[in-house]
Amino acid sequence: MEFKIEGKSIVTLGYKKGERSSVISTDIHLKIPKELDEDMYFNKEGLPNKEGTKALSQCFIQGLVANIHQAHQKGLRDSAEHLRYVISELERGFIQVSDVSKRNIDE
Repeated sequence: MEFKIEGKSIVTLGYKKGERSSVISTDIHLKIPKELDEDMYFNKEGLPNKEGTKALSQCFIQGLVANIHQAHQKGLRDSAEHLRYVISELERGFIQVSDVSKRNIDE
């Protein structure tokens, strides 16, 4: 059996003239095919459970890996430098205070 899952991340940025943009919020969403059992991926509130979180993480990880490879193959960015950048941004993101809540995302 072959199926596709989709992980969606929508980043809302704020910008003031003369300054760098900053992240205001990030909304995430997991979409699975109707052939899969939703109870395996979502809790009663509709948020990803343990397996859903794993699936969503894999969507984002594989997307990052593909983006890094693509950028390297096109000569846009060295893959090792790109990976160091991703790790640095992950570290920076964990320093910031985060408020996790459920929101509806347009699909």
